[in-house]
Amino acid sequence: MELKKCFVVALAATTLSTAHADLKSAKQVFSSGSWTVLQEIDKMTDKVSCTGIHKQDFTKQLGSDGLYIAIRGGISSVTLRFDDAPPRGMRLATKMEKDVRTVILEGEEFRSALASTRLRGQVLTLVSGIQDFELDMTGAAAAYDNILAGCPTPENAPAPTPAPAVVAPVAERSILCSPELQARMQAAGITKAQITKACGSTKP
Repeated sequence: MELKKCFVVALAATTLSTAHADLKSAKQVFSSGSWTVLQEIDKMTDKVSCTGIHKQDFTKQLGSDGLYIAIRGGISSVTLRFDDAPPRGMRLATKMEKDVRTVILEGEEFRSALASTRLRGQVLTLVSGIQDFELDMTGAAAAYDNILAGCPTPENAPAPTPAPAVVAPVAERSILCSPELQARMQAAGITKAQITKACGSTKP
């Protein structure tokens, strides 16, 4: 919980005029659809931090345990809609959402967002009335997988596993013995029928 609080407090700071300095200097390591994964390395601890952002908008961020959308005006309630399903019932903002002025999708809401291609939200604020947001979730699931993997740089990404070689059954092979070996067998007096049977040839 403390780690999450640090994350969303940092996100809330991106809504201010002094925003984005840290993430703007972060390294882009992955991109999929509308989502880009940024990698930050702490200069003192070498700890790697991974953050997904939506269409280069630093107020909409993807983490390892949730989706965060910064909202101005103080959040009172949230209504969400995934793809073209009917909107879900309005829910009151959590204390954390109110404190950091950020809509937080976690648990089932987060899983539904990752499984969707379009996320729409309507937020009732204390100051600015109703605010709407919409996110293209295309690529979010792949970005999330990259974050869980530690957002490796392209040069350090694991190599793809090669596909196993397809070995044809013996009955489908034309010849198992080289022409030179067959010639030596024939010179030794072995009949063509015996050679065919021994070498598994499908040719007469």
